[in-house]
Amino acid sequence: MFDRRRSDDSILALSSGFRVVAHDGPVGVVETPLFPPDEAEPDFLVLRVGDRLHQRRPVVPAALVERVDPHARVVHVHGSRNVIAALPEHLPLAI
Repeated sequence: MFDRRRSDDSILALSSGFRVVAHDGPVGVVETPLFPPDEAEPDFLVLRVGDRLHQRRPVVPAALVERVDPHARVVHVHGSRNVIAALPEHLPLAI
């Protein structure tokens, strides 16, 4: 299992299609990791949540990832399902 504290293993970069689970249950699926320029590890994940008619694509900071289970293809995130699903669908603006 991948632990976010170990930066030597970047399975998070390959997490497209992994299920996302919050403390209180499933949230959605990783649609795509977003990488900063010239970096191998993503700093955000775009999720796909909801059903076909009501889909959202919240952008989750990689700092919220607690652990990744590559064998089960699951990303565990810090927070509740409702909070994660309600995150903005855009990157934060740099000031």
